Amino acid sequence: MWNASFETGYSEWALDTPTNYWRCTASNISNPNVYPGCSGVAENTVLMDDPVKRHPMALRQNDGGPDSYADLNTFNLSARGGGEAFNYYLSFERGGEEGVYYNNFSNRTSGRANFGFTPTERFSAAVNVGYARTHVQMPFANNSSNSILRNGFRGRPGSSAPWEEGFRGFGPNLSNEYDNQTEAERTTIAMTINYQPWDWFTNRLTLGMDKQDRNNSEVNMIDTTGLQPWGATSSGGRVQRFLPVDHSWTADYAGTIGTDLTDDVTSSLSFGAQLVREQFSSHFVDGQGFVANNLNLIGTAAVTSASEGFVEQTSLGVYLQEQAAWRDRLYGTVAVRVDDNSAFGNDFSLVVYPKASVSYIISDEDFFSLPYVDEMKLRGAWGQAGKAPAPFTADRAFAPDVTVVGDVAVNQLSTASYGNPDLKAETGTEIELGFDASFIDGRAALEVTYYNQRTTDALISVPDPPSSGFSGSHFVNIGEIANSGFELLLTGSPIYTRNLQWDASVSLYTNSNELVSFGGALEDISFGAFAQVHKHIEGYPLGGYWSVDVVRDPSGNPVLTPSGGVTVDYDNEEFVGPQLPTREIAFSNTFTLLGNLRVFAQFDYKGGHHQWCAICSIRNRIDRNSWEVNNPDADPVEVLVWRSRQTKTHLFPADFLKFRELAVSYTLPTDLSNAFRADRATVTLSGRNIWMWTKYGGTSDPEVTFYSTREFSELDYASTPMTRRVSASIALQF
Repeated sequence: MWNASFETGYSEWALDTPTNYWRCTASNISNPNVYPGCSGVAENTVLMDDPVKRHPMALRQNDGGPDSYADLNTFNLSARGGGEAFNYYLSFERGGEEGVYYNNFSNRTSGRANFGFTPTERFSAAVNVGYARTHVQMPFANNSSNSILRNGFRGRPGSSAPWEEGFRGFGPNLSNEYDNQTEAERTTIAMTINYQPWDWFTNRLTLGMDKQDRNNSEVNMIDTTGLQPWGATSSGGRVQRFLPVDHSWTADYAGTIGTDLTDDVTSSLSFGAQLVREQFSSHFVDGQGFVANNLNLIGTAAVTSASEGFVEQTSLGVYLQEQAAWRDRLYGTVAVRVDDNSAFGNDFSLVVYPKASVSYIISDEDFFSLPYVDEMKLRGAWGQAGKAPAPFTADRAFAPDVTVVGDVAVNQLSTASYGNPDLKAETGTEIELGFDASFIDGRAALEVTYYNQRTTDALISVPDPPSSGFSGSHFVNIGEIANSGFELLLTGSPIYTRNLQWDASVSLYTNSNELVSFGGALEDISFGAFAQVHKHIEGYPLGGYWSVDVVRDPSGNPVLTPSGGVTVDYDNEEFVGPQLPTREIAFSNTFTLLGNLRVFAQFDYKGGHHQWCAICSIRNRIDRNSWEVNNPDADPVEVLVWRSRQTKTHLFPADFLKFRELAVSYTLPTDLSNAFRADRATVTLSGRNIWMWTKYGGTSDPEVTFYSTREFSELDYASTPMTRRVSASIALQF
């Protein structure tokens, strides 16, 4: 059987961008060299500009021409077949997508081959091979001083600009010259062998390898402006290449012995082991000074430098599990797992994780009788799991350095990381209670789960002892963290007729997070970007938001200093709320009409959390280009508050509801499908990120992520939001 599909469409920026304002004062009007836009206008005239939406090179869609939208195209081809002793699956995919910026694209070519062999009833083997090649170009983003969003959001209307009108720094034409590309190849190979020497004994062995090679290059051409926009070291041309290689090897064995202890009781004893070895190596090379722009290899540069890195981590785990069942309705499981990891401290070796669970299909009992309930299963589980520290975290390390003795430069060692020989894994202990039920002859189903997780031995960074000679911080296992909440999934078919079927699902997730203890080592940890708005403090959510306001009198009015300013009250921080959602709801519906027409819609809600609009603070405090500080009718004292370093007015509720996806599919009648020489043909029109409602008062989307790799620091600072995507596709089956 063959399957082929083709999708084409586009992406666009669908959200608002901040409008920049500038109120022309008398001094601005009299200084046309700095404020040319204020020349000849009346005092207190407010100028407005939205450079990100105005400039034709800021976003593709601003151009208005045939290249106004970011195109996307994807082609898939797959085949499967085989017989009793052999089966296969082959697939090929090629796709490309442009971003909303001119120097942003992503191309991908991938393939997969799966082969299965079953020579006997007791032996089978499978080999899976995957390959993917990607080529991505990324623009300046987030807090890059040269990004389009950062400079567009921070521009001053009517003022002179270093590069282009309305932009604080680089304009789009120069920013689009940024050339940062990554080419990557990823190969995965896995082999699984199943062997059952006797009816009561099964074995499974899986071996796997995952390798990813990347070539990240950043090239700056020779500066022809004489203004050194990329810096003095890059003005003569510069190329930087980062060449990391990720290797991962896995071996997983599982054996199961099954037996009937009595007519009503069955037993399944499982045992196994997993070995994982991860290796990361990298090389960084830098070349400065080109003879010509087309001669931009490292070896042709006037000045070159290089460095390399290597990290390796190995973990080994073994487990033993017993599962017993009584009359196929009461199931009990107990298990224990023992792990070792090369990242553990030298004075710590093994960690033991037990678990136990029970489930009971109570609806199979004669005494069970609830209206409209077809089946109900009660379940409960308790268990432990761990998270190992990062490689080298436990090791005391020294770094190579250079010092001068007399007139001679000599090598030396300097302190790098203090380490901790007692370092071990964080341990999470979790209890889950819940039930699964189906109703009305299978027309509806409900899953409800309560979870309560407590993490002990959490890794907390504490200062190095001053007497040790180390001046940084190191990790110790002293923290305790609690998480609890509910998970609910309701699925059903409210309408099920010959011509119309309606399938719906609603999922609900809640979470309450708390830092229980620092182990007496610390009182709190304050951190954040552009302002210390996050805190780890006992009794509150991890990384929760804390705000500071200006000093106010008992009536709530700002207290002015003798010079007429306001003072930020740093001694009285106020808890605002968590940074992560405390509740999430997803609602999806599928309508099938006349068997051939299918309409799918999905909504997504997240709430109970907050977001730090750092760009709002910067616009008010430094750029002074927001409406709050340029409104001619604003209270002058409140303007001082907006322009201060207070954070209270820039921490917003981040609740939102998004129309994530709408898809309309139509399966063509057989005679039309045959026109494509296909057994089946389906055409689909779809849109993603269609609409949004939010409480957020920042730039636009509360779901933006400034840091992609940090666990706690969240903020909105000129980050690109999710784009709207519209596409059409056709899928053929032969």
